[in-house]
Amino acid sequence: MSKGAFKSFLKEAKKNDSYWVEKLKLDFTSELYKLMTETGVTKKELAGIIGTSPAYITKVFSGNANFTFESIVKLTRALDGQISIHLSHKDRTVHWFDKIDGTPKKKMKPIQWVSLTNLGLHKKRVTING
Repeated sequence: MSKGAFKSFLKEAKKNDSYWVEKLKLDFTSELYKLMTETGVTKKELAGIIGTSPAYITKVFSGNANFTFESIVKLTRALDGQISIHLSHKDRTVHWFDKIDGTPKKKMKPIQWVSLTNLGLHKKRVTING
C-alpha cells in the first residue's frame, strides 16, 4: 500500500466510531502496561490483585477485553494508578505531563519519553526517577 493510499485509508477510518474505540483501548492498555513496568508488577501478580485469572489479563493486553468503567478503574487502582480524562476539540493538540510529587510507595523503574516526530518535534529521550 502506498503512503498516499494509507493516508486516505486512515482518514476514512477516523470517520468511524469503531476506530476511536479501538484507539482508546490501545491507549489504555499501553498506559496500563507502562504502569505495570514502572511498579514492577507482573501480569500474574495483577491478576491476583484484582482476583481474576491470568487469562483475563492476557485478554486485556491482546485487545479482546470488553472494558467497562469498572474494569478500567479496577485495573488502574490495582497498580496504585489514577485515571485522568480530558476532552478537547478535535483540532487541538493535547500534551500530557506527569508531575511526580513525593516518594513512590514502590521503587519505580525510570520513565522514558520520546517526543513524537509527526508533531514536528525532535527525538529526545528524557529519563525521570533514574
